[in-house]
Amino acid sequence: MNRQFQYYLSWSWSTSCIFNTLLILLVNSALQAQEVKEDRPNIVIILADDLGWADININDPLQRHFYETPHIDQLAREGMRFANGYSNGANCSPTRAALLSGQYYPHQPIYHVGQPGKGKMISAENGVSLPSSKVTIAESLKILGYKTGFIGKWHIGDVPDTGPLQQGFDINIGGYHAGNPGGWPGGYFQPNNNPHIDDAFEGEYLTDYLSRKAVSFIKENKDNAFYLQFSMYTPHSPYQAKSEYEEKYQTKTGEAGHNHAGYAAMIESMDESVGNIMNALKELGLEENTLFIFCSDNGGRGGYDFLGHSDNDITSNAPLKSGKGSFYEGGIRVPMMIKWPRKIPAQSLSEEAVMTIDFYPTILAAVGSRAPSDYLLDGENLLPLLTGQISHLQRENIYWHFPGYPNSPWRTSPVSVIRSGDWKLMRFYEDDKLELYNLGNDVGEKVDLSLQYPEIRNNLFDKLQHWLKENKAPMPTRR
Repeated sequence: MNRQFQYYLSWSWSTSCIFNTLLILLVNSALQAQEVKEDRPNIVIILADDLGWADININDPLQRHFYETPHIDQLAREGMRFANGYSNGANCSPTRAALLSGQYYPHQPIYHVGQPGKGKMISAENGVSLPSSKVTIAESLKILGYKTGFIGKWHIGDVPDTGPLQQGFDINIGGYHAGNPGGWPGGYFQPNNNPHIDDAFEGEYLTDYLSRKAVSFIKENKDNAFYLQFSMYTPHSPYQAKSEYEEKYQTKTGEAGHNHAGYAAMIESMDESVGNIMNALKELGLEENTLFIFCSDNGGRGGYDFLGHSDNDITSNAPLKSGKGSFYEGGIRVPMMIKWPRKIPAQSLSEEAVMTIDFYPTILAAVGSRAPSDYLLDGENLLPLLTGQISHLQRENIYWHFPGYPNSPWRTSPVSVIRSGDWKLMRFYEDDKLELYNLGNDVGEKVDLSLQYPEIRNNLFDKLQHWLKENKAPMPTRR
């Protein structure tokens, strides 16, 4: 047998093996996709923008009822509501990066929006894009055969370089690098000014448009397993509402910081969008097999009166302290609820401290999959908690690290935070000040207990320092 013929046989055999291997992979992929279609739940995440913890009626302990949120309240009643639901950031970009990557900062590089502000210290460098090396929840689900759709606000990278289509989504409607709706300041009334919107009706309100597209995505994929991430632009500024809604709230009597008619009208439009999606799932017979998550990316823009800047208030997070951009409770505790009929008992309320990073492992558990190989997920699977198998999570502590200044300096200075049970310790780097609060007795963080309980303070400080060191957290530096 000559060498050329031997090479031909070898090449033919190798090619055949490669072809067979590819065929097996394709068949397995098709079978896996079929399995997903028949057995695994659809996933819907709605992420509100700047919605305060007390801005939905079911959460408001003061029962002010200036806002009207019947659909979100219904969603909460039909599943589990979290009294201690937290965003991973006090502003939007870090929370969005954490949700998609399943990782704390500094495991993903974004802790702020754009370039940090200036102050007494030099801020640590901030990432502006979620790296393509991160295995997003959309990518993990797409491998399993899910159809993946992103609608709304992206704000964690340039589009198209590191946009939704590069991070596992099949479609992107409205997502780009900016944190505003597009066409500022006319964004909510001119959705076509957004570079990734080109089919809005004449005069269509942005929130209504995005809601319509979200419902269309559900209808188009009703026969497939799908993952929809609807990241709203509302109720973030500019505070532009439909006139008939705003006029209604101008006739209502507000109280205790809830009195901004335009903001309230935007919340009503947001609530209607939630209702539209709930109704679409029900009408298509998909409600029972859909895991539905609703939360906000950070606290409401209000409560600065604690720091002497009440003129910037749009809403009130009371009884929580401070608001957006702050790592007091008003800046990071957010509306959060999860519904999955026949899996999660209705009317459930959990006091466990949960975070945005917990969504990724929870969704993987719900669809029967494991974490990507050699990829770190910092969150904890909430499914046993949601289904009543356990009442407490395994972890003891949750963390925040903000080694810089926000764009509005009064909101915070560089700070790291640990919450452990009811105790919360904050370390402010400018003066190495420690503040200690017991949230079980003092949800408004009015009494600093750091001097009264030195053992608890020191223990939490040691745990916080260990976490920062173990995770090689970048630090602010002295000038």
